[in-house]
Amino acid sequence: MKRFTLVGFGLLASSIAAAVKQAKFPAIIRAVSSAATLKRARELELANEFFEYDAVEEWSKDSDLILLCGPILHILKTMEALKNVSWAKGADASRQVLVSDIGSTKVEICKAGSKLPAPFRFVGSHPMAGSEKRTCEHNDPAIFENAYWFVCPPEGMPESTYEPLLSLVKFLGATAVVFPPEHHDATMAWVSHMPQMLSSTLAGNLPERLLSHNYQHYAGRAFRDMTRIAASGWGMWHDIAVTNRKETVRALEEVRAGLDRTIEAMNALKVVDGSRPSDVSQSDNSAALEKIFKAGNDGRASLFAPGRNAASAFFEITVQLKDKPGALLSVLEPLAQEGINVRDVELMKVRENVAGTLLLAFKTEDEAARALKILKYLDYEVKGR
Repeated sequence: MKRFTLVGFGLLASSIAAAVKQAKFPAIIRAVSSAATLKRARELELANEFFEYDAVEEWSKDSDLILLCGPILHILKTMEALKNVSWAKGADASRQVLVSDIGSTKVEICKAGSKLPAPFRFVGSHPMAGSEKRTCEHNDPAIFENAYWFVCPPEGMPESTYEPLLSLVKFLGATAVVFPPEHHDATMAWVSHMPQMLSSTLAGNLPERLLSHNYQHYAGRAFRDMTRIAASGWGMWHDIAVTNRKETVRALEEVRAGLDRTIEAMNALKVVDGSRPSDVSQSDNSAALEKIFKAGNDGRASLFAPGRNAASAFFEITVQLKDKPGALLSVLEPLAQEGINVRDVELMKVRENVAGTLLLAFKTEDEAARALKILKYLDYEVKGR
């Protein structure tokens, strides 16, 4: 693959470009975007060639791989434009241009992709990676590392046709999952699209009895975690909603049925009268709610089944911190000095004047073991996870 064309040069496209550049991969990168984005991409030296969206004749010609990285409806619009490029009509019969995308839904995109004429060959894809940041300014060459990357080829397409895409996925450190587009959309409806709708609904329905007193500021980590993605922008989610409405509604209805069962189990509880402590020991009709909690325990555990989750490829340790300036640096600096690469960092628990828990993830078991040994030597309380 000599020439990669990345259409829609936001966070993910620029991160791909940055990874290719960082590895000094012998390929020409074409950035296709708005004039303002292209100006910044030039300053950051993220690509070799720069085109605005409407120069489709120029940026599509001589491309080996075209990756459509904009919003879903923009991806569909771009494929319509590709149908009409004049150079394709006279292209050599042996010529092939692989076209893919990184859209969050796949059925409608794959339908449109199947209508692209030769020399274009379309295979849908979707990396499970991202950030709240959206511009090329925040490019991250490691953003795809250890992420799932769904690849949705048309039925009957030989793997050799989309092998260049699989190679790119592997090069970026992601795990390719070949999936029918219908399975992708039904799965994403449950694990991504429905949770977004729930988070937005939860954050958007704070009752007036809390808001009128500003009591929402007392929200603990549970509520903050559950509503984190409610900060997501509407633009991207509009496209997801209109292209995966049916499956997302089905997932929401299934959750609603579960909520109804939880409400029923709660209503069945025997209310404890604090003035009569002897009643506490009596049957409280909590068996149904206990069953729901245990099912939740099992469902959560199933997300991390050994060998089934890409994230489980990381080896993790936890470190107890003290609330003082430089605490994070005092942990990370000695690891860097020893050449140990920390792949992920999470501050799990922290309160003012109370020790926090730092989660560190490593690619190999050896790196985790070395880090644990070094930090124990430095008198930190460290545990494997």
